[in-house]
Amino acid sequence: MPPSGRLRLTPGALVVLEGLDRSGKSTQVQRLQELPWDEPRPVFSHMPSGLTTLTREIYRLTENEPISSALARQLLHLACHAENVTALQEARHTSGLILDRWWWSTVAYGWYGADLAAHGVDESAFFTLINSVWARLSADLVFLFMTPFERDALNRDAVRRGYAELASRHAKITINVPADAPRATTDFLASQLAARGLLVKH
Repeated sequence: MPPSGRLRLTPGALVVLEGLDRSGKSTQVQRLQELPWDEPRPVFSHMPSGLTTLTREIYRLTENEPISSALARQLLHLACHAENVTALQEARHTSGLILDRWWWSTVAYGWYGADLAAHGVDESAFFTLINSVWARLSADLVFLFMTPFERDALNRDAVRRGYAELASRHAKITINVPADAPRATTDFLASQLAARGLLVKH
C-alpha cells in the first residue's frame, strides 16, 4: 500500500515508466498524478510529446501522419527529447520527475523493433546520438511494463528482446512490474519508490 498522508517525490529523483504498448503505463501515470502530493508536486511528462507545444505537435504528426522511414521517426522523437532536456533537468532538480517513456523506447521500438541496422544505420552513431541527448538525465528507477492487456501490432518479439537487453544492462535500476489490477499496481509502484527512499510521507 502507498504511504498515507501527503507525499513528496525526492527532489532530484527521476523515475521512468517504460515498456510495451497497452501494458498499463498511461493508466499508472494518471493514477500516480492523482496521489495526494505535497508541494512542489512532481513533474509528469510523456516522451516524446514533452512539455512544449512544438514537441506535442511533432509527436501528434508522428502518430497520425505516414512516415516511410523508420529512422526518420526515431530522429523526430529524439528531436523532441533534445528540445525538452533543459526543462526536464530543471523539473528534476526542483520537484522530481516522472517520465512516461524514456530513451529506452527509442532503442526497443527503433533499433530493435524497426531493425535500423538492416536499413544501414550505424550502431555507434545511433547510440552516440541518444547518449548526447540523455547523458545528463540518468534515471534512479525504471519500472518496466511487459504484459500488454490488449493486442498491439507494434509489440513484436524484437521489441521484447530490446527491452530485455536494456533491463539486463541496467538491472540495478530496473523493476519488472507484475501484471495486476490498476490499484494493486499503483500500490506496488508507490511501495517500491518508498523502499528506495524516493517517495516520502509528510
